Amino acid sequence: MLDPGSPYQISGWLRRAVTALVTLLALTVATIALRHIAAETSWDRIAADIVQISPIRLTVAAVLTVASYVTLIGYDVLALRVVGRRVGTGAAALASFTSYVFSHNFGFATVTGGIARWRIYRSKGLTPGEVAQVMVMTGVTFWMGVFLILGGAFVVATDPVTVVGVSVGAPHLHMVGASTLTALLHYRSGRTMSLLGWVVTLPTARIAGAQFMLATLDHMLAAAVVFTLMPAMPVSDFPLVLIAYLLALIAGLVTHAPGGVGVFEVMMVMALPHLDRSALLASLLLYRLVYFLVPLAFGLALFAGHEWRMRNPTRS
Repeated sequence: MLDPGSPYQISGWLRRAVTALVTLLALTVATIALRHIAAETSWDRIAADIVQISPIRLTVAAVLTVASYVTLIGYDVLALRVVGRRVGTGAAALASFTSYVFSHNFGFATVTGGIARWRIYRSKGLTPGEVAQVMVMTGVTFWMGVFLILGGAFVVATDPVTVVGVSVGAPHLHMVGASTLTALLHYRSGRTMSLLGWVVTLPTARIAGAQFMLATLDHMLAAAVVFTLMPAMPVSDFPLVLIAYLLALIAGLVTHAPGGVGVFEVMMVMALPHLDRSALLASLLLYRLVYFLVPLAFGLALFAGHEWRMRNPTRS
């Protein structure tokens, strides 16, 4: 047991305090920025733009959402393969889906998503260390896709990208992209990563290749949901929306804002200044509904069902 005054205890307390402060600050800034952005339009205009989004586009967005969450299941399937455990596709799908809908909506993925994976995988016989390894590997898969897409996009960029209101020129983007891709090329199987004291060995190049493909597909599907709900844009603009989406996603994750709410929207508006703001905000509100809230309702029901079965095994 650590002494309450030990540097480890103080360091942990300080880290949590800083995280909470950063989250509060980010939410405050995002709220102010959103109010400023909303002041340039009106809720009536936003509501009118929502009504103009056709049922066909909503249906396509829903199908893309389902495809994205199905792809996310692959994260867990690959992670379980690395760990060397088999739990059945149904259990992996349940753990993956509930974990991601919780982390997407509530933030603090290690805690919110971790609870779902912990409860489900522990009920299937995985040890605490194995659950931690699954969590590490799914996180690695996620970030591999982010860096691969952004690295590739920045390398071939011809136009500047706006980040937090600052325009970054193509030459600087090329440097960042090349550095990112170079770092990914230095991937080596056998290296280790740790989470909460548990150590996991990085997988073989074959599984890493599958991770790259799965994560890239997932991020493109999620961005396609936003793109489908946006004001009419040529397909050639999708890469721009994809970059904006990933940058906004990263901002939401870094600030630990629950579901990235506010932060994600502000970043999207700043990264796509040429779009009509009321129409863009309308599409982002629908994106929240289709990709976050509807799956959350299903996820809560499924997780509650799992917990009920665990507590009433004779009735299941």
